[in-house]
Amino acid sequence: MKRLLVIAALLLATSACGRSEARPSGVTERWLQAVSEQGRDGLREEGAKRADELAEPAATANVKPPDAEPDERMFSDLEVGKAAVDVDQARVPFRVTARIKGGERRERSAVAVLVKHDGDWRVVDVVPRIEGEAVPSEGGDRPARANATHWLIAFALSIVLTGGSIFLIDRQPTSTNSAPTG
Repeated sequence: MKRLLVIAALLLATSACGRSEARPSGVTERWLQAVSEQGRDGLREEGAKRADELAEPAATANVKPPDAEPDERMFSDLEVGKAAVDVDQARVPFRVTARIKGGERRERSAVAVLVKHDGDWRVVDVVPRIEGEAVPSEGGDRPARANATHWLIAFALSIVLTGGSIFLIDRQPTSTNSAPTG
């Protein structure tokens, strides 16, 4: 019974560290990955389905390179920045590097505009960046970071797990692996 209570407490503590709501930056990153997968056989249909769930078709068409390398992910690299949220609308800067026919690469920087409807963020447009919108590699803010409470919970949880492991190992019976002589 004690073990069950300990396990339940650990599960409760770890669930407190998670977020249940989608972040605009996370939605944008998943959308760009779905668009990228539309360039590969075997992933094309699933990528299109996921892109349609996360964005308006016009936004997806705006970011897809028309001359993408066949049977490759459309983007060799993608990066999103921190969302600027204003109530039910967000702007997320991103940068993608498209694989172009002939082995070329083309970089594009823009902003995904998202709208929150019924609790879900959806990409509705892709527009040029304005002053101050940048991805982390260009000096912009990271899309997310853990706050001090999350770090403290993680640290305390690591101590509890380590102590519990030591306790359980110390309680194990010792065995001898010596072969009988005879």
